[in-house]
Amino acid sequence: MTDRPAQRTPNRQLAALIAEAGFSNAGLARRVDQLGLEHGLDLRYDKTSVTRWLRGQQPRGTTPALIAEVFTRRLGRRLTAQDLGLDACAPVYAGLEFAGTPEEAVDIVSGLWRKDSGSHAELRKIAFTPAGLVVPSRDWLIGKADDRVAREPAVRVPAQAGPARAPAPPAERPSGHRVTGGDLAALRSVG
Repeated sequence: MTDRPAQRTPNRQLAALIAEAGFSNAGLARRVDQLGLEHGLDLRYDKTSVTRWLRGQQPRGTTPALIAEVFTRRLGRRLTAQDLGLDACAPVYAGLEFAGTPEEAVDIVSGLWRKDSGSHAELRKIAFTPAGLVVPSRDWLIGKADDRVAREPAVRVPAQAGPARAPAPPAERPSGHRVTGGDLAALRSVG
């Protein structure tokens, strides 16, 4: 009697998302490798790797989270490894995601709580890497401000045409007045 490996189930969810995103197998592999570089990982996936994933093989480590991020960026909606039919592990930036809305913040925190509870807590399996800070800081920098809490842009004060006047001594300033960058520039131009 021969031992045959367990029959893998084809990953139809991943196949459907590849078609929806318009990726080729090689294109998906290339994007996963590029995203890995953003996280400080030297990955070497190719079209054969994607074919194996489509046949049911599970990628290891943080790769499922990276694949989900590739699809999230392409399709413009948040997808998880489970949405792709892949076993998930917590990404290297788990808990550091930048939430675009209060609802997303609640989802992130509750997901983090689920990953940190139980006897097989995923978060304990992740090695800390500074590369994990890349994604949240990028999302914060390029994310759209929430209109409910955003402030109006600051008004620029044009430079004075004539010689600058030194700011009033502290005794003559109204209460609550602070020295600003403009006051300091005026002091430099006088001195």
